[in-house]
Parts: sequence; structure tokens; C-alpha cells
Amino acid sequence: MTQVVRKRRTAAPLTALVCAVVLASGAPRAAGDAPTKGAAEAAQPLPARIASLYREAAAASARYEAAHRKAAAQRADLARTSRAVRAGEHKLRLLHQQLGAVARKQYRDGGWAPATRLLMTSAPDTLLDKLRSQRQGDHAFRRLLHTTQDTQRHLVRDRARQRTQLAGLQANAERQRRAKHVVEERLAQARERMRQAREERAARAAGPISRAALRADPGSGGCAYSPPPKHRAVDATWVAPVKDYQLSAGFASAGKRWAGSHTGQDFAVGVGTPVRAVGAGTVVKTSCGGPFGNHIVIRHPNGYYTQYAHLSRIQTRPGDHVRAGEQIGLSGNTGNSTGPHLHFEVRLTPEVGSGIDPVPWLRSRGVNV
Repeated sequence: MTQVVRKRRTAAPLTALVCAVVLASGAPRAAGDAPTKGAAEAAQPLPARIASLYREAAAASARYEAAHRKAAAQRADLARTSRAVRAGEHKLRLLHQQLGAVARKQYRDGGWAPATRLLMTSAPDTLLDKLRSQRQGDHAFRRLLHTTQDTQRHLVRDRARQRTQLAGLQANAERQRRAKHVVEERLAQARERMRQAREERAARAAGPISRAALRADPGSGGCAYSPPPKHRAVDATWVAPVKDYQLSAGFASAGKRWAGSHTGQDFAVGVGTPVRAVGAGTVVKTSCGGPFGNHIVIRHPNGYYTQYAHLSRIQTRPGDHVRAGEQIGLSGNTGNSTGPHLHFEVRLTPEVGSGIDPVPWLRSRGVNV
């Protein structure tokens, strides 16, 4: 975060661990405080097994997003093949109708052999013209029959491709389901291990106190809340979370600033910059204190979640339905942060550790950051 980069950046490996998950959360810093020297979002090293669980969750998140992108291409291929099948079926129906009409005409005009008909006719020239026309019609009928057979072969091939593509799409959907299950399972295991670690440290520090008391989450005090402005939304489906920004620490950035690697994208902005919901959704969490300071999590209809962290003010509440571009808070410098910025995440679940790279996610939705 102390090193600012303009909007373009190189892609980082999809092995995000955790941005600011610490075993002993730092106290939030009030908005406007001068940033201290050192790490942007400092965190204590995680125990090896917990770090391993977060790595597994991050890898599963990357697999899910790769499968999601592949599914979009598969659906497009399947749609093209389905159109080809429908066109082939329509063409085959028309050809069958034409073949039926030709067969009925031949049946009506048929009868004796041409030589017999020539001997018995009173107008040989007329009959010869008819026989010549009949030969031409036979040739056209053979071409029509060949076209019908060729269309049938193409239709059989397209139907087989359609079945294969549908099976591939279903298999990819199952891979997405399994990957998301792994993410949720590993995060649940990591949270449980961290809870146990907190209890054990507290028990050693406080002496003989009840474990039931240790399980209660400590109160974080009142979050910095203020009502949002009246005109809060824009006429767009997806937007950037802030305006007039510079990209700083990117997704999966490594270094001493994080317990593992960076799980989001940082937008360098001044304290008090309006923060917007990137898309329509429902606020599922607002919280203050801890590594992320004042932060918000929104669930979007497409199954993804977005997080907005280190805010100086929260301007929405859990359960609120927000629109794309609606102001939900003000940027700040709270939590484990050494300079004003917005930490933005895209997740598969509401929990930290299920993040994917926000920049390509936004770009795929028409937001060029």
C-alpha cells in the first residue's frame, strides 16, 4: 500500500492466503491518523496448519473461478451447437417434404416402361419431351436424396457433439460445486482452529476461567456509522468501488505485510472518499475492529460476495438492499493499515480466505480498473 501503482499491473498467482487474519487483532486506528511506518496491513504469522488450511481454501477458490470461466465458454459452444441442431432438423423436415412430393408425382406419372409408352402414344414427340423431363427430374431427385442423406449425417454429428458438450458442462458444474465445498470446509476448519488457539492463549494468560466465557466473542464497541446521502446510485450494472483512485497492493501480493499473501486489491484514496457497492446486492455484514477495521460484506445475486475494508464510516446496515454505485461508506485508515486506502475483495463465501482476483472479475463485468 505504501507503493502505489497506476491502473495496469501484472497478474499475480492465484494463491491468496489471508490479508489481515491475525491471532490477536490490532486495535482500529481512527480515521485521519497519520500512517505509521512499516507494513500496510501487518499480521502475525499464522500457525502452520491454519496457514495450510487457508492455502487449500485459496487454491480451491482459484479452481472454482477457473471452472466458472470455462463454463461460460462451454455454454457458448453448447448454444452454437444447439442452434446448428435446430437448423439441421428444420432443413431435414423440408427435404423430407420435398422428397415426399417428388415420390407422389412419380407415382402419379408412372406406369408402363418408356418403350411401351412410346409404341402406344399418338404423339411420340410429346412423349419424348416428357421422358427427357422425367430424366432431368430423376437427376434432381438423386441430388435431393444426396442432400437429405448429407443433412442427416451432419445432424447425427451435431447431436452427438451436443450431448458431449452438455456432459462436459455438467461435469464442470460438479467441479465448481466440489471446489466451493472445499473452500467452505477449509475455512470452517481454520476458524475452529483459530478459536481454539485464542481460547488456549487466553486460558494461559488469565488462569482458571471458564471455557464457556472464552467462547463468547468480545464486543467491538459501536461502529462508526453515519446516514448515507440521498442520491446514492448510478445507472450501471457494475462499477468500480471508488472513483479517482490508484491501484496499489494487488491480489496475491507476497511479503511481510500479510500473514500469507494479499487477498484483495487495494485502491489508494484519501480518507473520506465515497465507497460504492460495485453491484446490486444485500448487505450481509458490517463490522468494526479487528484487522479489517470498519468493513462491509455484500452478497450479490450471482453468488459472489464483495468486501470493503478499512473504512472511516459505514453508511449501510445488514439486510439493506443496495444498488450498483450506491454509496455505502467512506474510505479510511482503520484496522491493520498504515495509510488511507480501500481494501476490496471478491469472495466465493462471506469469509476471508475464499477470495479471487478482483481485477479480472471486475473487467469481465465491463469495469476497467
